[in-house]
Amino acid sequence: MTSFIGHDKAQRIFRQSFDKGTLHHAWILAGPKGLGKAGFAKQAAQFLLDSDIQRPSDGGGFDLDDESQGAKLLAARSHPDFRLVQRGGKTDKEEKKAREEGVDSLEEHELKRNISIAQIRDLQSLFATQASISTYRVVVIDAIDDLERGGANALLKNLEEPPKHTVFLLVSHAPERLLPTIRSRCQILRFDPLDDDQMRQVLSSTAPELDEAELNALVAAGEGSPGRSLQYVDAGLAELESLARDIMRTGDKSNQIKNDLARKLSLKAATPRYQAFLARAPSLMAQHIKSTGNKPSGNAIELWREASNLAAIASPKALDNQAVIFRLGSLMGSLAQRDERA
Repeated sequence: MTSFIGHDKAQRIFRQSFDKGTLHHAWILAGPKGLGKAGFAKQAAQFLLDSDIQRPSDGGGFDLDDESQGAKLLAARSHPDFRLVQRGGKTDKEEKKAREEGVDSLEEHELKRNISIAQIRDLQSLFATQASISTYRVVVIDAIDDLERGGANALLKNLEEPPKHTVFLLVSHAPERLLPTIRSRCQILRFDPLDDDQMRQVLSSTAPELDEAELNALVAAGEGSPGRSLQYVDAGLAELESLARDIMRTGDKSNQIKNDLARKLSLKAATPRYQAFLARAPSLMAQHIKSTGNKPSGNAIELWREASNLAAIASPKALDNQAVIFRLGSLMGSLAQRDERA
């Protein structure tokens, strides 16, 4: 049996709604990106598709069987009563890869910008007949934020007149941006960041090769989002964080640590590590400012704001990697000088 780590409240709400016979036909799974909403949607889908064989509920989680017919068909991406709608590949080559290995095998730059209206219209074949082997039919859209306007209007028709025994699970990172008419026809299920213990469980099971220092760094970097942490797995984040914290602790007046950090991240092969550090540096500075226990000064906030802006524009504007890292290090060093004056 498998269990879903974290989001116990969301599991309980969904399961109790099902057990009471009041399951809504459309759910918006809402929360920041990387919390595990898509994983929850797939677990909920398997629960519904296998609902005929579920054990009596205690009001808790899904209690899924990896060896069930539904689980095996879902794993093979061939369940006749299930549809997963995501952005497709940009080219025929990438579309073929997506069909053979799944859309998740594609990198961001290999994906189309939006989910098209054609993809929503293709769902009509699922609704034209009764469910084949399950009581329910399930549609997961990951993410509905990617749906183009025409597709949103086409989906709205299905939400207004839902096909019998069909449940829509709509992953959304920004539900406030969805059409009000879509939001009004869905039940919103909100997802909160995981706690540190849950983060450790997810990361340990997903990347068992991590040592303790790497695991601690990734838990801190994720800030409750496993998806964010997993982006950093191959970046050697623990080492980078250690250097950054040394700069903020000592000020690095000789520039030795800054130069070391800039050298490590300026090579072309280090691009993933560079991107990871850009994403992480402002948070490290914010944590350091909070750790002093003093009310943040205007100067400290300005240092953090400059670092955040620099990290945000460095890649889009193709700024020199080494110069960017050295400047970020200098801003971190200024925090140490501020601490000495406090």
